[in-house]
Amino acid sequence: MLTRSRLLLYAAIGWTIAILIGCLLPGNGLPDLTNKDKDLHFAIFALFGFLWRLTGRSTWWVIGVGIAYGYGIEVIQGLATFLHRSYDLYDALADAVGTLLGVGLALIALKVMKEK
Repeated sequence: MLTRSRLLLYAAIGWTIAILIGCLLPGNGLPDLTNKDKDLHFAIFALFGFLWRLTGRSTWWVIGVGIAYGYGIEVIQGLATFLHRSYDLYDALADAVGTLLGVGLALIALKVMKEK
């Protein structure tokens, strides 16, 4: 039987994989997102933080993993020159802030759900 907790776990894992795939696609075939890049990083990692916190992982686990994951992706983009991507510390910062927001929203949602 598919429980809510199992569904959330599958959603979090799926989103984590989708982030990796999206961030490691070759950059030369992607649309120009120059003015939206940081917003996109912020949003995708907000959902990452939100989903993982709802799975029951601790706040600090989600924050630590989100920051490490975002930074790790940037390092890979910087090292894998064949991807036509580049390392951008500000992308990693947007990932971290997005993760924090997602965790905060999840904490609010968990509190509201607990009160019902």
